[in-house]
Amino acid sequence: MKNKRTTDYIIIGGGIIGCSTAYNLANQGAKSVIVLEKGEICSGATSKSCAITRSHYSIESNVHHAVESVKIFENFDEIIGGDPGFTRTGQIVLGPEKHRPLMESVFSTQNKFGSETQTLTPSEAGKLHPLLQFQDVDVIGFELRSGYCDPYLTTVAYAQRAKDLGVKIYTATPVNGIRIKGSKKIVETPEIDFETSEIILAAGPWTNALGKMIEVKFPYEISKHKVLTLKIDQPYQKDWPIVKDLLTPEKIYFRPDSGGVVLVGTGDHGDPLKDVETMNNDVEADHIERIGKRMANRMPAFADAKLVRSWTGPYDIPPDWNPIIGPVPGITGVHVAVGFSGHGFKLAPTVGESLAQQVLGNKPRVPIDMYDMTRFREGKTLNGAYGIGTFA
Repeated sequence: MKNKRTTDYIIIGGGIIGCSTAYNLANQGAKSVIVLEKGEICSGATSKSCAITRSHYSIESNVHHAVESVKIFENFDEIIGGDPGFTRTGQIVLGPEKHRPLMESVFSTQNKFGSETQTLTPSEAGKLHPLLQFQDVDVIGFELRSGYCDPYLTTVAYAQRAKDLGVKIYTATPVNGIRIKGSKKIVETPEIDFETSEIILAAGPWTNALGKMIEVKFPYEISKHKVLTLKIDQPYQKDWPIVKDLLTPEKIYFRPDSGGVVLVGTGDHGDPLKDVETMNNDVEADHIERIGKRMANRMPAFADAKLVRSWTGPYDIPPDWNPIIGPVPGITGVHVAVGFSGHGFKLAPTVGESLAQQVLGNKPRVPIDMYDMTRFREGKTLNGAYGIGTFA
């Protein structure tokens, strides 16, 4: 006969969103919190993240969350406790003339929330990143406080601090079923059935498998995104700015990493996936060649760059490319945080904080009501001015 346990809050998903929420629940006074993870902590989509922390978004709520999250990343040990591997580099955003009004509007919004963003001349930008060429660039923005973290170190730090505050984390514990009995929910796992009044679904692309157990389908699709690691013969400094190139069809971005290599990803839709379980790490030769050409155009020194490695990661993408956060309509005590479309890591510190406050019945410091799932039926979608992509 299986063991049975009762708890106040259950979070399903041990990635950055789940662990941030668990820590914040406990830090705000919740006494009985459990995290269930079918693998290990940071073994899903978070583990594939490039973990960039930046705030250039065309939707104000995203800017607000990203700026406040950057403040936490850069002071993580003092605020949360632990080392997220944060490196401040700043971010250079490159755009065409047609984007000038939009980009300058975003810069203004970022500064309103404390991002310290400015417009640069090619000469000024070249001093920050000497390998870049700007002949085809009309607008250059620079975010001073942006940078990148180590996704594993960050997630594990949240998990450890959560455990320090009394959260119980069960790894290698898949959820086999969820039953609702009035105000109580029974979460079934292979060895233990957990009874609770509050569930938070934070399993990234796997969330719809959980939703099916409670007859809810969340409006997101899944895609496969590819990351390349490139290296050139000359040094590439680890504190050179992250670059977002809006002049490329794929909206590529790249950042330094340890060992003098560069991580290169795309901000487009990626390859559609029917089932996240079918995703593999295959990266086609034509993708490598195409992105290599984009990099060589932006940095001529990369004309002969060597591919060190490549990998893939899943995105969960709602129709408007913005997250679904909050109560699940029609089911009291079930909450969701899904659909981050590649910017979950950037928003995780404040999303976890705000979701915890909402679940506890308190007013979130950084609002999340605009991310409610009901926006789709109410015609309140959050449509980014850049169109589809991770700069929503």
